[in-house]
Amino acid sequence: MARYALVIGIAEYLSPSLSRLSKTTNDAEAIAQLLEQYGDFQSVQRLPQRWNQEKNGYEMAASKVTGAQLGQDLRNFLLEQAANNEALIYFSGHGFTISDNLGQQKGYLASSDCQIEFKDNENVEQKYGIPLDSLNDLIRDSQLSSLVMLLDCCHSGYFLERQLIERTLNAFSSQKDYYLITACRDFERAGVIKSEEYSIFTGAVVKGLAAENVGSSRRISGDRLFDFISSELKGSVQEPIRMGWGRSITLVTYPQIDIPTGEKVAFNQENPYRGLMLLNQNKRNIFVDEMKQFVP
Repeated sequence: MARYALVIGIAEYLSPSLSRLSKTTNDAEAIAQLLEQYGDFQSVQRLPQRWNQEKNGYEMAASKVTGAQLGQDLRNFLLEQAANNEALIYFSGHGFTISDNLGQQKGYLASSDCQIEFKDNENVEQKYGIPLDSLNDLIRDSQLSSLVMLLDCCHSGYFLERQLIERTLNAFSSQKDYYLITACRDFERAGVIKSEEYSIFTGAVVKGLAAENVGSSRRISGDRLFDFISSELKGSVQEPIRMGWGRSITLVTYPQIDIPTGEKVAFNQENPYRGLMLLNQNKRNIFVDEMKQFVP
């Protein structure tokens, strides 16, 4: 079954209330490269993207993405490109909530041209953002084999805590597998550390998808990634949350490592240090001498 990924990183915003995000482009490019190299995806689409002639390939661009373009690309990806296949969506950018006249909160993903109206220090109206309610409906209508979503934005937990639990969970049957991880709870803001290369959440994702985190199968699943992220973010200003359904979904797979045989070393049954079988003769002798002081 084919696999397709859509990696979104929006850094530029027109509204004064939405600051420029300095790490978003770098975050998204790091994720895209990992998926291209080890995710076995037929296509990793970047938004926004530019052609790098030196690399002879696309890379993330620090340019604007309108709400119309973001909505259309999400729709085409979910309903057409990834239809009946495995899909992964990564989003890095601004997220926000709007409080209506009844005091009910609704979550949005911000596009570059997004406009937010304030009243009494609260967001009360918006234009051109992507409503998480509508994205939820789009996912429900899609014919995907499986879906993985990684959301690195403020209030991203709203998507899980208020929407997917109540509605999308019923849309997915046992034939659909999904795994979703958000950078923070619905009331939290996703953070960055100026001295670091990536944002807090994506930095943990990049480490969690690295070869150092693979198991014996050389694969990293959604559960394995989330366990690593939770450990990395423990004690920080944000708490990642997850939701999964169905079978375990593999995100990346690393090739098996061929261990060079080198010079064969015969195992001495009288040697109590079995691990020394893998060391060369000189290192083994030095280690044995040092360890003798601990043997009564």
